[in-house]
Amino acid sequence: LPFHYYLDLDKWNILPEKVQNIPIDISTIRKKSQHFFQRPVNLHDSSIQLFPLFGSELDFARIVLPDEVFRINDRMEFIDVRKNIINEGRTSDFTAALKNAGFAFPAKIIAGNPTIRKPFDEGYFIVDAAGSVFHVKTIKNKPFCKKTAISPDLGIRYISIAEDQRREFYGYLFTNSDEVYLITYDNYKLIRLPLKDFTADEMTLRFFADPLYRVISYFNSEKTYGVVTDLKYNLVDSCFMDMVPFEKTMIGRIDKGLFPFKIETESENSIYKSFRLRPSGNLGLIGMAVSLLLFVFIKYVYRREKLSDNPLDLVIVALTGIYGLLAVLVIRPEIWDKSADPFGY
Repeated sequence: LPFHYYLDLDKWNILPEKVQNIPIDISTIRKKSQHFFQRPVNLHDSSIQLFPLFGSELDFARIVLPDEVFRINDRMEFIDVRKNIINEGRTSDFTAALKNAGFAFPAKIIAGNPTIRKPFDEGYFIVDAAGSVFHVKTIKNKPFCKKTAISPDLGIRYISIAEDQRREFYGYLFTNSDEVYLITYDNYKLIRLPLKDFTADEMTLRFFADPLYRVISYFNSEKTYGVVTDLKYNLVDSCFMDMVPFEKTMIGRIDKGLFPFKIETESENSIYKSFRLRPSGNLGLIGMAVSLLLFVFIKYVYRREKLSDNPLDLVIVALTGIYGLLAVLVIRPEIWDKSADPFGY
């Protein structure tokens, strides 16, 4: 906890001088801390396949946004975004460098950190058609293309890169079997995180490195896991908590009973808006039946109306439950309804 809240503790003048007999201060914590946050939606984000390639080992302090973006189909093609033309010279240089490194076109995955808000640039990790992983960047305007020792048999599904001053790992990757690995600076060696029962499509993952430990949590609406490792990623301790999702609480069951379906425009697996009906299951059917009984009682018993006056109302309530019930009770009959026709036609 001192490493999570060190700024507050320092402001209150109660930041401990030592933790487990190890001296700490603001500078030490900052230099030895790193975190990342991964959500299921990141696995399904269909980004535009145009990527800026920043310069590595620049002469200047700041990273500059380039005037070109690249894409990889049958070659690594660079496009001048101002003129909207292909830079054939740069395209030829990088395509040749990839071929010399053994790259098989086209690319399956192109993973990088396309922002200038980072301390330095490490380029992109690209998975080719054969499943091999290549590290691609530009150094002094020259292509750097290296085939890593990461096995093609690993079945890589997703890669995320995030440059950090600690330079312990380039980023992390997910496999098709929901294993999580860190890609280290030690000749691209992989470190597997000890995550039991992790499901990438359903769980949010949080990683926090501090001067003493690595703290990893992953969770969804039903389960929460916590894992602590030492600096070499050996398991120190773990915990597990069962969570009660909203759907299984009393309020959640009442909610399902009241509303036979809901219209959803958001999803945990997409950043885009959508439109889909989500049925409430058996509890929703019960709610529809209760709504239908209330409709019959109010219309035909309490108000003493005839079924032949508005037969469509009965169908609406039977299909939509409380939504239709409120509609037919609140909205007055239109002029074409027999019960509302002043001339009796």
